Amino acid sequence: MLPFDRRTGHIWYDGSLVDWSEATLHVLSHGLHYASSIFEGIRVYRGEPFLLDHHLDRLAASARILDFTLEYDRETLREAAREVVDRAQITEGYLRVNAWRGSEIIQTAALHTSVHTSLAAWELPAGYYAAADALDTGVRLVTGRYRRPSPEYAPVKSKAAGNYMIGTVSKNEALRAGYDDALLLDDCGNFVEATGAHLFFLKDGALHTPTTRCTIDGITRAAVLALAAHRGVETVVGDLPPAFAQEAEGAFLCGTACEVLPVASIDGHGYQVRGNTLLRSLVDDYRALVEGRLDVAVENPWAPVP
Repeated sequence: MLPFDRRTGHIWYDGSLVDWSEATLHVLSHGLHYASSIFEGIRVYRGEPFLLDHHLDRLAASARILDFTLEYDRETLREAAREVVDRAQITEGYLRVNAWRGSEIIQTAALHTSVHTSLAAWELPAGYYAAADALDTGVRLVTGRYRRPSPEYAPVKSKAAGNYMIGTVSKNEALRAGYDDALLLDDCGNFVEATGAHLFFLKDGALHTPTTRCTIDGITRAAVLALAAHRGVETVVGDLPPAFAQEAEGAFLCGTACEVLPVASIDGHGYQVRGNTLLRSLVDDYRALVEGRLDVAVENPWAPVP
């Protein structure tokens, strides 16, 4: 895949489109040194950013949690997103929105720094998140050694860059060990998520998923819960210890990048991917939802209060 700093095109940067190569920041930016940076990843289907308002509202919430305010309102960023996607002529791809503190000062306190915003879009190649045949074969997961911190210890409800360092290290270690991704536990030793996706189990015709006490509330997770309700499938949200993986009949990940992705095994315990009709129906329903063939409302808990 072509490195991102060698690509061409345009990026929306602080209010206007600039050439891809000119979308740079100073090496002494606060966001680089102290992780005062947030982001959203948004899939593009048929030329439209999917659940765009959900993502932009969560971005604003993430900024508030990190004690800064976005320079641009939802309508401005909505127009910017569509402009970037249209300019790139993307029908199926990915949109990344970032906001970060600037370079006025380098110390932990940052009360008077500027806040910058960027939007960039690109096409997603096959196998970007998992192997091209992963929908049929599933992905192999292993429990990582780091744990997601309690909400008393970190701003876990912000989609902040700093919250992903655990995921980066854990996935690197999983890949080196021959797995596709890592699962992360919480401070109590229960499942939380994979390194960039939420986790669901299937058992006795119902869906079971961990609480989001120690992580962000997922937009794709909300979509899956809505699809399950639409089908009349029971969903159970609660603490799931690692032993639950061996009790379940199947599992899958969900997220913006991976969509709905079957799991083949967790810590060596295998699942039958082919022939799992409930899992296949959720994969198909999600595809119908993103393509506009299924009308199901997805909750947006970050929406501004009128």
